[in-house]
Amino acid sequence: MSDLTGEVIDGRYQLTRVVASGGMATIYAALDLRLDRQVAVKVMHPHLAQDEQFVTRFIREAKAAASLSHPNIVSVLDQGWNQGGVPCVFIVMELVEGATLRDYLHEQGALSVERALQIMSPVASALAAAHKLGIVHRDIKPSNIFILPNGHVKILDFGIAKLFGQGNEMTQTGTQMGTPIYMSPEQVQSNRMLVDHRTDVYSLGATLYAL
Repeated sequence: MSDLTGEVIDGRYQLTRVVASGGMATIYAALDLRLDRQVAVKVMHPHLAQDEQFVTRFIREAKAAASLSHPNIVSVLDQGWNQGGVPCVFIVMELVEGATLRDYLHEQGALSVERALQIMSPVASALAAAHKLGIVHRDIKPSNIFILPNGHVKILDFGIAKLFGQGNEMTQTGTQMGTPIYMSPEQVQSNRMLVDHRTDVYSLGATLYAL
C-alpha cells in the first residue's frame, strides 16, 4: 500500500506518519483538524476495500470496540469512507504511545510473576467488560496488548471480534481466525459454534505463560 502521509481523510484527519502496518490495514498518527487533537487512523489496504467481506469485518471492529467503554481498551472515535480524496475505509481511534507487550518482552525478557500479573490483571478486567456485552476478542496475544510509558495497559485490535451467541459469523468453515500459538482448541478446529468468552480466557492464559 502506498504511503498516505500528508493526506487529509474525510476533510478532517491529516495523516502525519505511519505508526504500524499489518495484513489488513495501515495505522497512521493524525491530527484531527476539527478538534485540534492527535488521533490514530486505521486505513484499510485498497485491495481489501474492494472485498465486501473484509469491509464488513473492518466496520464491525469499529462498532464492537465503540460499544466498549473501559480504561484498558483503546477507544474508537469515528469510522467512515473517505470520498473527497483517496478512496479508503477508515477507523479513528485514540492515539497511544508506548510499546506492545511483545516488544516489551523482547527488551525485558521473562517477567517476574508479580510483574506479569500487574500487566494481565487490567487485560482480564477489560475482557470481562467485553464479555458482559457479548463480545469476544478472538486474538489476545502480546502484540495486541499495549503498554504506555506510565505503565497503563490497553487492549488493541478488535478486528476479528465477534458477538458470541449470534450466527452472523463471517468466516467460512475450515477458516481459522486468530494467531495459532495463542488460539484455543475450538479456534484451531474452526468450531465456530464453540467460540465464546472461554476462547479469550484460553488465549489470556497462553499469553500469561509467554510472560
